[in-house]
Amino acid sequence: MKLFEPGKIGSMRVKNRLVMAPMGLGRMSDTDNKWGERVREYYVARAQGGSGLITTGNIFVSHEFEHPNRLDIYSDDHLESLHKIVESVHRYGAKVSVQLTAGFGRVLWPQSGITTPISASVVPYYWNPEVMTRAITTREAEELVQAFGTAAKRCQMAGADAFELHGHEGYLLDQFMTGLWNQRTDKYGGNREKRLTFVREVIAAIKNEVGEDLPVIYRFGLDHYLEGGRTTGESLWIARQLQEMGVNALHVDAGCYETSWWPHPPTYQPRGFMVDMAEKVKGVVEIPVIAVGKLNYPALAEKVLQEGKADFIAIGRGLLADPDWPNKAMEGKVGDITPCIGDQEGCSGELLRKRAASCTVNPACGHEKEWVLTPIKKKKSILIIGGGPAGMEAARLAALRGLSVTLWEKADQLGGNLLPASVPEFKKDLQDLISYQINQLKKLPVKIELSHEAKAEDVLKLGATCVILATGACQENLDVPGAETGSAMTTVDLLLNRRQVGKRVLVVGGGFIGCETAVYLAQKGHQVTLTSRRAKILTDMIYHNRDMLFRMMTDNHVQILTNTWPVEIISGGMRVKQDGQDRILTAESLVFNGRMNPCNELHETLDGRVSELYAIGDCVEPRLIMHAIWEAFHTVRKIEA
Repeated sequence: MKLFEPGKIGSMRVKNRLVMAPMGLGRMSDTDNKWGERVREYYVARAQGGSGLITTGNIFVSHEFEHPNRLDIYSDDHLESLHKIVESVHRYGAKVSVQLTAGFGRVLWPQSGITTPISASVVPYYWNPEVMTRAITTREAEELVQAFGTAAKRCQMAGADAFELHGHEGYLLDQFMTGLWNQRTDKYGGNREKRLTFVREVIAAIKNEVGEDLPVIYRFGLDHYLEGGRTTGESLWIARQLQEMGVNALHVDAGCYETSWWPHPPTYQPRGFMVDMAEKVKGVVEIPVIAVGKLNYPALAEKVLQEGKADFIAIGRGLLADPDWPNKAMEGKVGDITPCIGDQEGCSGELLRKRAASCTVNPACGHEKEWVLTPIKKKKSILIIGGGPAGMEAARLAALRGLSVTLWEKADQLGGNLLPASVPEFKKDLQDLISYQINQLKKLPVKIELSHEAKAEDVLKLGATCVILATGACQENLDVPGAETGSAMTTVDLLLNRRQVGKRVLVVGGGFIGCETAVYLAQKGHQVTLTSRRAKILTDMIYHNRDMLFRMMTDNHVQILTNTWPVEIISGGMRVKQDGQDRILTAESLVFNGRMNPCNELHETLDGRVSELYAIGDCVEPRLIMHAIWEAFHTVRKIEA
């Protein structure tokens, strides 16, 4: 496979074509913001797993203007800890590229405590457009340029193999490059040539300090997909300019904070959705091009390389889900790769919650040494009731620990509520998770009994030492007059094809499940109206996901009615209250996105009658896939032998 052929970036030889993309660490670092053992183990796991080039998350070259609590390389304090990371990664034949950043600028997080962020010019602050940024002065910009040079020298002293410049996503380097955010009149602004002055000086400062031996990779977006932002034509010109400046490879991305579903792709983005951008850049430069964007599918990644659309493949969240992705792909064990599902709850979500970055399907990510599954010392039997994501994960992990595992599932197939959730084409990543969990159970000594509804007496009769309840949740029905008519159904009924819908459909409920269902129906050609009791929809989603889902609803012409709740289902539609006023909505079918209620009756019956009784996932409280997987992990991990 071309994926595992050596490649070169400048003078650096990389053992294969797989690059770990840069990702934020959140609070994974030590309390003094040093790259401690936890960070080292995180990167080492990905190097040991077979990645050829490890790119760190963005590292500040200066703390003069923002973020005193970020990982940095602006002083000698972090030389030793960075050196330990580089040395450890090198043991596995991987190289280290340190991603350097000038800072956030106009997109600086509100938690920073800085009331007036800097930028290339006076422009609206992203998080509060009523606040205007401060334009960094010419002298300050020159000092920041020099900070790149001294930071690069420190990285070289620590043994780093390359640098990546974060000129992407509307961060400060990108703000200097882009006319929308750069209206300067000094040497750093003006026409497109002058807007590259800051970048040009940064690259020159780095090469002046470290010479030509350590390659410089530049990550930038080909299109911001934002009115007034940079578009493909100018970016292709910039690609050629960067090559002339001495950049040794280009890492091609897209988007910015306003269009965050490009740089932070949700489940909804198609696989390999930015490959065409890498291909366009490759057509205008001679230096290597790195493609990124949901390429964590071995066959697809190989195809991109074979077709000459890129020279290297960058994988980010796929390596959080499974650090051994490269080794498993190289050994032909594709079915054993833990799939990234793109929900962003364990990575971006944990960062937003001010915690260390991790992964929905791999809780040990970021906790490599702390959260370890150890073999049991004494044989022990365990019964798991429920074959959804929580139950299957518990069964898998229990078998890996050496327990004698039996799993009962009342349906005739495994998957639980993942089955309806994975039906829309834009949720196919969930199908991969179902397949992965089932295939892993088939390879392990797990006794699976389908169509087996658990009764308390059967559980007690089995005599398992430990019982884990993972019985999931059931969707409530619409409780309004007329709901018994044939036109009404639940989301689950619809997605499992238990009921058919007409041309015009009302979807009741503005949560993410209701909105996804509305898009699913609209894409199948239905005329869809969605109603929500709330004044706003999708208020509880990570903003990358929310913004794309809302865009999908708009693009698919879903009519959205807020402050609207059902009163009565009538012939040909539904009577509602909208902003307190009566209104009739016409439709042939109504799909109710009702609350999910825990199915936990067994817990009350068995409590006190089983020596070890646990409940995990939606039967405790209906939540996200992350909660199901993580609770399974921690429950099985703490079972004593």
